[in-house]
Amino acid sequence: MTVPSVYGKLNLKRESSIRLNRYLASCGLGSRRACDRLIADGDVTVDGKPVTSMGVTVFPYETVVKVYGNEVRPQSTRVLLVHKPRNVICTVTDPEDRKTVLDLLPDTWKDLRLYPVGRLDQNSEGLILVTNDGELSNRLTHPRYHVEKEYLVWLRDELTEEQGQAMLDGVKDEGERLAALAITPVPSQGRFYCYSMILGEGRNRHIRRMCDYVDAAVVRIKRIRMAGLDIIDLPVGECRELAGRELANVRKAVGLS
Repeated sequence: MTVPSVYGKLNLKRESSIRLNRYLASCGLGSRRACDRLIADGDVTVDGKPVTSMGVTVFPYETVVKVYGNEVRPQSTRVLLVHKPRNVICTVTDPEDRKTVLDLLPDTWKDLRLYPVGRLDQNSEGLILVTNDGELSNRLTHPRYHVEKEYLVWLRDELTEEQGQAMLDGVKDEGERLAALAITPVPSQGRFYCYSMILGEGRNRHIRRMCDYVDAAVVRIKRIRMAGLDIIDLPVGECRELAGRELANVRKAVGLS
């Protein structure tokens, strides 16, 4: 495990205690849910004592927190915007040795503890963020924060009024409500019908499941916009770091000033 050695600009107040899972997320160990698993599995110690309780709080600049026996400290926030091609999966590692989104990053980034924000399935393409900031990742993906995501969706046949309205009203699939905020036809040069679909949340295979429910055959899905970011000028398979005002605007959009 690579242990971060410097404190970042994280807005963690020296005199304030925070929940252990938030602290671990600020150290680049994943989302709060992933950090909860580390705690539950007994992989975390606080001031030398094993901890498995989710309610533990720590003082960021005083408490000694270790994971797998290595001390961890908050990192500077790093966020990369990636234009994911098809046939690339959004995981950190893959037991089947398939290409992951982290394989697209420059070598200088590969030793950092980064992971994708949410997922695009293997056959989908477009905008994906990669970060070491677990709290930012959590807020960008949690339905509570209503981060809009826009997709171009190519369908085999033109949507009927009934199909489109059903997706706007919301459909129930596997106990989840799946809906689009807006569906707009987009001119297309090919033989398939293209639509802009805007989601207020992104559940697993959200668009594919929603379209399957109304019998609309999906040919291609591409995410083009999220949290005020787009990939208009970013070539397929390339990435760039967010910094300055651009990163500040993303954080502000989810209440992290």
